[in-house]
Amino acid sequence: MSHDDHDHSEDLPREGVVFAPGGVPGKSAYMLTFGCQMNVLDSELAMATLAESGLGATDAPEQAEVILVNTCSVRDKAEQKAYSFLGRMKRLKKANPHVVIGVLGCMAQKEGELIFKRAPYVDIVAGTRHFTRIDEYVRRVREGKQRILALGRDDEVVSAKRYRLRDSRHSLQVAVMRGCDHHCTFCVVPNTRGIEQSKPFDEVVKECEILVGAGAREITLLGQNIDSYGKRLSPRRTLAELLHAVSKIPGLDRLRFITSHPADLKPELLEAFREIPNLMPYLHFPAQSGSDRILRAMRRGYSADDYLRLVDQARAACPEIGLAGDTIVGFPTETDTDFERTLELHRRVEYQNAFIFAYSHRAFTPAEKMNLADDIPEDVKSQRVNELIRQQREISARVLKRYEGRVLPVLVDSRVKTVGAPGGGTTFEGRSPQNNIVHFDSGRDLTGEIVNVKITRTTGQALYGQLA
Repeated sequence: MSHDDHDHSEDLPREGVVFAPGGVPGKSAYMLTFGCQMNVLDSELAMATLAESGLGATDAPEQAEVILVNTCSVRDKAEQKAYSFLGRMKRLKKANPHVVIGVLGCMAQKEGELIFKRAPYVDIVAGTRHFTRIDEYVRRVREGKQRILALGRDDEVVSAKRYRLRDSRHSLQVAVMRGCDHHCTFCVVPNTRGIEQSKPFDEVVKECEILVGAGAREITLLGQNIDSYGKRLSPRRTLAELLHAVSKIPGLDRLRFITSHPADLKPELLEAFREIPNLMPYLHFPAQSGSDRILRAMRRGYSADDYLRLVDQARAACPEIGLAGDTIVGFPTETDTDFERTLELHRRVEYQNAFIFAYSHRAFTPAEKMNLADDIPEDVKSQRVNELIRQQREISARVLKRYEGRVLPVLVDSRVKTVGAPGGGTTFEGRSPQNNIVHFDSGRDLTGEIVNVKITRTTGQALYGQLA
């Protein structure tokens, strides 16, 4: 699957409502989330703090006492969507002044007080290190009728109770580090998320134990640059060590991690795929470009040949591995030759899916400080994006077709729709070990179970099959 509207991390919906259990009937909060998988996790933690203080969740902002939007700053489009949502909330605030409205996350960290100027009815602006204090901020707004601006790099406060209050799905994410020390010219993440900070090793393992004990069968470890996990811990630890420790938790069927930076990928991490039975064969591995000249301009820290060598090493360590990539098209000064090298890299790697988007000039990035001109015309960017998407769709279809006739273990995520099959069957959706979407029919609810599915047909976006 290919997209031209990508976030920093992974293939989740670009926006969505996040729920948390608990709360008191009639008292509810609404959360709208834009962006990456880390943002989804942050929203879950924020909603868990509100559930702990008595607020349940609603999918209707008109019914909520607290309305929150967790924002993304990777692209201007995501920020404009957030402001558009806030504009719609102005009417609700006018009708009910007691409603508390908060803006959280990366845009809050970047824009700060400017949000209050642009949307003066907002009560809370809280940055990327304050999700677990949202209940406190709501209480302070109600008690003191004051605005809250929280942009510091404070440590998060997350209790075991709040871990358990998160939606008890069978597949959950755990943030093991935040921030990034790389300063790629196109990226705002170091500004909004700060430098790399790793969660203590034992704390990560304990959190995973709690979640598995509450029913999680799959855990995904998250980090903007997860390959650098542990480099500031004392004693220093590595992601490979963490994967080995978490994988041993009784009851954990599946383990994943995202996102990897090619400049930091270590051989022992690839060896982990060979050594850990429940580490799923999937690697989200952004190249960003196939042109050495553009990679240098992006400050990525590797060449196209370096990247391809790592791809070969990953496949040697784990022949079944599924690779996903990110690519920026239309970076300043990109020529037709540069773009052709990107097309060639996609053909060489054979990503199962890739996230493709046009370069977007962003404030607070190294590109802005360098006065790097956004000099590729929009129509050229659009043409190149569409050409790469067309090629990637063909590649994805070819890669996924190789699964036809095979039986794959699938972790069932959810029901999709009821079908007109004998016995009132239902279509379910799940994930293969390579993180591909799998659809199949069943007459009983299999949500949360791992079942064997024989793949009978494929598209460039999903696998379809029947219970084996």
